[in-house]
Formats: sequence, structure tokens, C-alpha cells
Amino acid sequence: MDVPSPKRKRKKERRPDPCFWCGTPAWWNGSRVVVQFVLIMVGLVDQVMDRVRRRACCPNPACPVKSWTVYEEGGYPHRTFTLEVAASGVAQLAADEEATLQAVAEKHRCDRRTVGRWVAWMVRLCAAATLVQACARLDPSGAPPPRAHRKEGARFRAGWILLLLDHLARLLRDRGVSIEAGSGFAAILRAQFVRLGTVVWLTKYSPPLRIGWGAWVG
Repeated sequence: MDVPSPKRKRKKERRPDPCFWCGTPAWWNGSRVVVQFVLIMVGLVDQVMDRVRRRACCPNPACPVKSWTVYEEGGYPHRTFTLEVAASGVAQLAADEEATLQAVAEKHRCDRRTVGRWVAWMVRLCAAATLVQACARLDPSGAPPPRAHRKEGARFRAGWILLLLDHLARLLRDRGVSIEAGSGFAAILRAQFVRLGTVVWLTKYSPPLRIGWGAWVG
């Protein structure tokens, strides 16, 4: 019997996951270093200077996917501030009527315009009524989703979207769907990216989130 040597076995274990498009075993293809702002704990943001992200490639010449970045847990494309930082900023703005964009920006180590973009981003993720319906379909006899905030304004609509996504994430976990821990906003966007390759851009148009049960099975 040809038994692989420990050295060969370790080499195989270190390889990336197979190509997400065609399933061919993939190979590592370099790396890059990024700077990110991450949420250490509630309201506390820190800067990670040397986060290494490796790249993988597909050796199948017929595959349209040539190479891709392998993201860490919680990682997301084109984000200097992680999804959890964005969720924290909007949650603070929505929870405190007196909070200003500048105050939230200072606490989250960003520009006030960045906080404003986070708010607009979350408002257009998905219609709140669609989220309510999705939650009701998953658990029609369970706890109702959060109620809409009575106050007007984009910050409060964004805050409601965050609460609904938290509720949806809890229901999905209860149904056995494997999604990451953390805020529903981050967990659902990450799951859509990992499962479907969907990237919801911050500064340009993206299709609405797919939140129906069909997006989580199969």
C-alpha cells in the first residue's frame, strides 16, 4: 500500500478548498496584506495593520474562475471597516437620538461621511416588509419580528433593518442553517458571499439581498 508520507499529508492539508465553481482541487497563488478596522468589543474599534489574505487559483483551464481571495471569518471584499464595525456604528446612531454622525465617526475611527454611507447602505439592503415576511415564513408561530421605530429618518430605518436581520439570523440558526456568529447583518452578508458569491457594494448599486428559504438550502 502506498502510504503518503507525513510531509506530503501536511502539504495536502494546507491546500485551499476546491474551486467553488468547478470543484477542482485548488492551489495557493500568493497573498496580500491589508489594513482593517475591526470591532474588538461593543463600541471598541481597533486597527489591524498586517492582516494577510492568501489567494487561491484553479488549475482547470476550462474553468472561468482563475483565482480568488480566501477571506478570514468575518472578512468581506472591499471593506476597510469590517461588517461588524459598520453594524456597530449604525446601531449606535439609531439607538441614540442625540448622537451625531461626527460623534459616531470618532468612536468608530472613521469619517462622518463613512457613517452616512453605512446608513444609506443598510436602508437599501432589503425592504423591511420583505424581511418581516421572511421571518414570519420561517417561524409563523414564534416571537414576532421587531416593530418599526416610530421616529422618521434614515438612521431609524437602518436601525430597524439591523434588528430584523438579527431576528432573521436567529431563526436561520434555529432551523439549522450554518452561519457565522455575530450580528445578523454581518452573518447574513457573509453567508450570501460565501454561498452565492454575492457582494453587496457600499458605494454602488447592488441587487437586493436574497433572503428567502431557497437562498439557504441546497
